[in-house]
Amino acid sequence: MIPDVHKPDQAQWDQLEQMVKETRNFLTEYDEIVLHKELYRTLFVYHLTNLRDEVIMLLKKFTTLPTDIKEEKEIECCDVMYTEKDAFKQHYEDVHNKKVLQSASLCELKMSLTKVSFFERHIKDYLAGGEESSCELLLNLRRILRRLDHTLEF
Repeated sequence: MIPDVHKPDQAQWDQLEQMVKETRNFLTEYDEIVLHKELYRTLFVYHLTNLRDEVIMLLKKFTTLPTDIKEEKEIECCDVMYTEKDAFKQHYEDVHNKKVLQSASLCELKMSLTKVSFFERHIKDYLAGGEESSCELLLNLRRILRRLDHTLEF
């Protein structure tokens, strides 16, 4: 299978725009993707760790990363800023963690893992052939990295 980035008719700027769209979509769907992470912890840790490594490689391609990637910052959720992880975790358990309200179906799990794999494939393709970056792409990748770090930490 030939990666999408090697199509001769697709310009570098088109690839960049497509990658920016993919990062936006992934950020939008992220909470839905990791909804059942507690029920299938091992499976999610494996896939999200691989995705995290790919995001870091792509960020390193276009910028330098600080030595301490897990920089402590405020977490915004439901228009409230949380400075303590315990307070955020309690809020998340009370409001967003729906594992007690619904059981995860196998279909939902497969859909979540498919979205992670799909996004990871786009990152690998862009690593192989992408030559351009933008502020929006780098910002979105840093946001994704921060969310992945928080998810893997909990």
